[in-house]
Amino acid sequence: MHDASYLDTSVRRAVRLDQAQHVLADDGLEVVSVFDLLRKVGRLAPARVRRRVSRLPVVETLYDREIVTRNYERVFGRVPDLKNPTTFNEKCTYKILHDRRPILTRIADKLRARDYVAERAGAQYLTELYQVCRSSDEIDWRKLPRRFVLKTNHGHDMNVLVPDKSKIDESQVSSRLDEWLATNFYDYTREWCYRDIRPALFAEEMLIEPDGATMALDWKFYTFDGRAELLAVNVDQSIQRKVNFYDRSLTRLPLSRGRPNSPTDPRFPDNIALMFSLADELGRGLDFVRVDMYNLGGRIVFGEFAHYPDVGLARFDPPEFDEHYGSKWRWPPDYGQASQR
Repeated sequence: MHDASYLDTSVRRAVRLDQAQHVLADDGLEVVSVFDLLRKVGRLAPARVRRRVSRLPVVETLYDREIVTRNYERVFGRVPDLKNPTTFNEKCTYKILHDRRPILTRIADKLRARDYVAERAGAQYLTELYQVCRSSDEIDWRKLPRRFVLKTNHGHDMNVLVPDKSKIDESQVSSRLDEWLATNFYDYTREWCYRDIRPALFAEEMLIEPDGATMALDWKFYTFDGRAELLAVNVDQSIQRKVNFYDRSLTRLPLSRGRPNSPTDPRFPDNIALMFSLADELGRGLDFVRVDMYNLGGRIVFGEFAHYPDVGLARFDPPEFDEHYGSKWRWPPDYGQASQR
């Protein structure tokens, strides 16, 4: 028997990956890219050869730029200004194409990010980790608790929620996990930070609200140069997720970004100021990063880092907020290779 959350996550991810791979011109014709030509000319070449050619720096750079800018144009109706970007989404797009600092790969890796958080803030903010594996064959199901979460470390939306392990089909879950492990997330989304992560999977505690039945709310801090300027809260964790946005004074903003708002505010934790401080510290030295956390009755738990929220393709409504939070993003950023290793 399959956990419904596992199936929902799989479907959502498959749709997103399918959208990411198909870039269409306004007239509905497929755009001829460098990779399109490689595929058409080199169909007889072995897959490993095609992949090696696709990773040649000049080919990769051209393909990244084409895919990322075409996707932006499809969403916003214009190409992004990459010479003098002003909006949040334009700067996100610029970061995808130009920021190649090793720190991005380090903290995009959900396992290595744990060490970073422990160094910067303390290990007390980490989830309980049960197992780390390189393949599903290594999972010791007998030693896992009744409920837990299985995740991969090298992308996003590759999670299996297991509220009761007696009710899942272990072989089918394992098959899906191995499929994810064989995937390089960068090949689909062009999010460079995931390109060089060595895939692994891990089991960690499932984060539940103190009522013992509700999945923990996700608190997302948009942090610019070590200062959290915007807070997004997943007020409703169901499939029709509702997200509210707040400034640093916890004033609700008349803003949405791809999902509807909730008419009610969450109960802000008594230690919300500490959460802001932790986001500041974890974002220190980075031009931008989103720091995701949970709060379980006062226990703050780190979730993950996001360098390019929604791949820079989620509209701000009203669009003035795209400009406003773009202005919070220092320009030009310092993407020197020597900094923040």
